[in-house]
Amino acid sequence: MQPKIKKKKQIIIDPGHGGQDPGAIGLNDLRETDVVLSLCLRVAALLQAQGFQTVLTRSSETSVDLFRRASVANNLEANLFVSIHANAVSSVRGDINGIETFYCEDGLSFRLAKEIQQFILKASPKSISRGVRNGHFFVIRNTLMSSVLVETGFLTGSLDSIRLATYEYRERVALAIATGILNYIKKES
Repeated sequence: MQPKIKKKKQIIIDPGHGGQDPGAIGLNDLRETDVVLSLCLRVAALLQAQGFQTVLTRSSETSVDLFRRASVANNLEANLFVSIHANAVSSVRGDINGIETFYCEDGLSFRLAKEIQQFILKASPKSISRGVRNGHFFVIRNTLMSSVLVETGFLTGSLDSIRLATYEYRERVALAIATGILNYIKKES
């Protein structure tokens, strides 16, 4: 009998929106697609430095439809899927700020969401927690592995938009997301 070879963990990192779809446009014309692409590239690099295989659903300013994003993860039989976004509401509601992480009904996805949310809040102690919540977003509903969608703050929020515009804050959030993923993997192994 051949010994089982443990498959290396493969993590899909999904920068929301892109190409023709800039996502939310925040204060000072801060575009969601730009914020999340830089976050995702950094998260992927941090995970690769720890020996994990990562696949980005996009690595440049291109359009990728929702079906394709989920299909990439499913076809690769990835272990985890993490979609990263930045939130927005009406620009007259600058008082709405905060970080929230969504999962879709699965217990493992819930635990992954909790880990990521916890580490982002630790990295940004003045941030408001909007919680870990069940959400039925297409990409987390149609993937076959533990999947979450992270809203890293409100581009229209008077506090979040200032932070998300800076390299230093994005670096802290990227490190927090990567740490949350690593902590989840460690606990689930």
